Amino acid sequence: MTNQQQLRAVVVTAHPDADSATASTAAAVARGLLRGGYTEVERHDVLAAGFDPTFGSADHAAYRDRTAVPADVRAEQLRLEEFDAIAVVFPVYWWGLPGPLKGWVDRVFTRDWAYDDTNSGAELAAPKRLYFFPIGAVGESTYRKHGYLDGMNAQLVDGLANYMGAEDSGLFLLGDGESDDSDRHRAREAAAEDAAASRAACASAVSSTRTWSDWPDDQSEAELVFASLTKICQGSGSIAR
Repeated sequence: MTNQQQLRAVVVTAHPDADSATASTAAAVARGLLRGGYTEVERHDVLAAGFDPTFGSADHAAYRDRTAVPADVRAEQLRLEEFDAIAVVFPVYWWGLPGPLKGWVDRVFTRDWAYDDTNSGAELAAPKRLYFFPIGAVGESTYRKHGYLDGMNAQLVDGLANYMGAEDSGLFLLGDGESDDSDRHRAREAAAEDAAASRAACASAVSSTRTWSDWPDDQSEAELVFASLTKICQGSGSIAR
């Protein structure tokens, strides 16, 4: 976790093609976060970094027997701890995360680092802002008609971010991931950048309320502003336009 007035974010992908729609969209999200007020944004592709997303026996032992997490997992956690926010950009596979990113979550977001389900009192070091930018090949209407969008929100925003106690999270569905029309790709990237910028601006505003030093001794007004801003940010949509 960094200084509240110097917000840092990392944009995470797991794609074998460096020139993919996922990569260009991730670059757009990074631009948006910077435009919205983050002072530093890094890109991190899990596969390019050589991280193994396979949940193995050492991971199982760490969960079941409370042994130390594997060294590569701990290294990944320490890297993420340098940031205030994580933005995950991914192509939708079977209405959810592709395998490498699911494995990354399974291995890295461990008990007593990302969440505490045993009341251990552990100080959770995972970043408290998580944003998801899924890229679909079919239109928004399909996601809504069949409940896929609700399902992704339930899994990623409610099931992952909120279970971790995230202070801010959101999912922003993007389209035309497999289009042959370059204009559609540019439109998706513009939508991704705008969505990231809007959410980042909210996060920066919320963060500022926590560092104002000129509030009166009665902090009720500051708390009201903080709560209102947080609610506004959390209410910004699930569709990036």
